[in-house]
Formats: sequence, structure tokens, C-alpha cells
Amino acid sequence: MKIAMFGVTGTCGTPLLAATLDAGHEVHALARAPHKVTRTGARITPGDALDRVAVATAIAGCDAVLSTLGGFRGPASLSIGTRNILSAMHEHGVRRLVALQGIHLRLPQDRVNPGQRLIGVVMRVAGRAIVNHGEAMVHDLLTSHLDWTLVRIPRVTNAGPSGNARIGALRLGPWSHVTTGDVAATMLALVTAADYIHAAPMLASGSQHPLGRPTPAIPR
Repeated sequence: MKIAMFGVTGTCGTPLLAATLDAGHEVHALARAPHKVTRTGARITPGDALDRVAVATAIAGCDAVLSTLGGFRGPASLSIGTRNILSAMHEHGVRRLVALQGIHLRLPQDRVNPGQRLIGVVMRVAGRAIVNHGEAMVHDLLTSHLDWTLVRIPRVTNAGPSGNARIGALRLGPWSHVTTGDVAATMLALVTAADYIHAAPMLASGSQHPLGRPTPAIPR
């Protein structure tokens, strides 16, 4: 499979790029700082996700898209970058998108628990731009008819696959964490599967008290 990737120099994007290449996929990645891409084997196009032309160039000819865009250093990429990705996918006939964001983002069918609510309060104080751009991203996904999945994660720790990752409707909060290895393995598995289409499951490592039901698809 040929996969377009965005955010490949970030905390989660770096191991995701390595896992994707290790799995034998062909990668075309867009990177603002190509010199920061330490893994060889991918086609790297210099550019910014805020540039529609650069995004379209990376997506053209690909079968699916993986995005770990966003963060304190570039929150606008969540809204504008994702919008550019969706537009380029429509233009080039690419249907599958797996994107990543935090558990502070709420979706219509969430059963919000105190831990998630607390994270939301903290993020609105410490990272309001991320919240605002993330909410715009969610709006664009909910109105898209592409086969998208938004993986939502808690605090990230730099470690390999835990062997005990949980995905679905989870009771998460400041105490929760997910390893970069679990993020990479899960996103890579989802991009080649039909699971969680039009849904935003949460992902965590270790025992996180799941609600015992899968995350439902979001009705349009």
C-alpha cells in the first residue's frame, strides 16, 4: 500500500513512520523540516500542511493517509492542515484517513467522565489554540463522507508496544497514558482495515477501565 503521511517528525509521527516502512508500505511524507526525518526509505517532500498544493502533491497516487499533525508548535495544522488533506483526498480519489488527537476533544456520542472533563479544562487554559483548531478539525471530519477515523489519546510516553493496548470508549483522564509504540501499531492497523469508520475511539495502554462497549460510528 502507498500511504501519504503528515507529522512524521513528531513524537508519535516518528515511530509511526518507522512502523509503516517496516511493514513494507511505500510512504510519501510531507515535512516542514526534512532534515529531521531520521528514518530512510520514505519519499519526503519539503512543505507545510498549511499549503494546499504541497498537501495535494503528497497525497496524489496514494491509497490512504496517516496524520499526526498538531501540537503546541503548530495547532493551525489541525484545522487548516486537515481541511487541506480532506480536500486533496477528494481531488485524488483517496478514501481512507486515520488521524490523531487528544482525549480533550469531545464528539456527539461521548459519555464524558470526570477525568476527560478535567483534561478539557486544563487544555482550555494551557492550550486553547489546540482546542479551538481541534474542534474545527472534528467539524470537518463529521461533515466528510470519506472513510475517516480519529484516534484520541491521553498523555504519551516514549516506549514500544505495551502488549496491552485498549481501544474504544474508555474512561480516561490525567492518570492515563499511551505509548508511542501502541499509537503506531494501532494507527497502522486501522489504515488497512474497515474498523471504526466515521468514529473517534480512544486509545490507551494498560488497564484503563473501558466501558465495555465499542465506540459507535457518528451518525450524520
